[in-house]
Amino acid sequence: MRCDILTRALPVTVNISGMEYPINWDFRVGIQFNDLLRSSIPEGRKFIDMLSLYYPNIPKDVGKAVDQIKWFYRCGDVLDEENEKVPVKRRYQQRKSKDPAFVFSQDAAYIYAAFREQYGIDLTQGESLHWWKFMALFESLDEDTKMSRIMYYRQASTSGMPKNRRAFINEMKKLYRIRDVGGNMTLAQRNQNWKDYIKERFG
Repeated sequence: MRCDILTRALPVTVNISGMEYPINWDFRVGIQFNDLLRSSIPEGRKFIDMLSLYYPNIPKDVGKAVDQIKWFYRCGDVLDEENEKVPVKRRYQQRKSKDPAFVFSQDAAYIYAAFREQYGIDLTQGESLHWWKFMALFESLDEDTKMSRIMYYRQASTSGMPKNRRAFINEMKKLYRIRDVGGNMTLAQRNQNWKDYIKERFG
């Protein structure tokens, strides 16, 4: 269940082994983390970069530090690791398609335009925006924004559609396809790789 951002202060630290550690909470860090997960660099390098990205001072208990990163990135959601996926708009989560609805870096221009259009927020200016605020706004984008339409195209099932509509949707799928640069490793597989790396590197 997601933490209530209206009644609780947004986290700027995480508790690891009884100590509070500052965590980099800006939305740009979450986007960089998303890119890191999709990158083709070795998993061990990803692990180090992930810790450096989120922690000004990396905790000694790196296993729990990684768990707190995942918790923070999910905006407090607790998910089954076997079914864990990059957060997407709730109306897309229930679809059977395994294709992601978005990639932040690839869709940056569309996301920027959607925030400017719907909220009057210029994501390139002003004060830093907390990752949890950013995701709350992103998940609530109107269906008539271009970003929402693109996410629909990517995950829409064309089964049962009229021929003309199916042809249009398939053309949109090609036009806005996700460029896969990091392979298809699941989060469960990646988590196991990280655990193996922690065991080998830190005992």
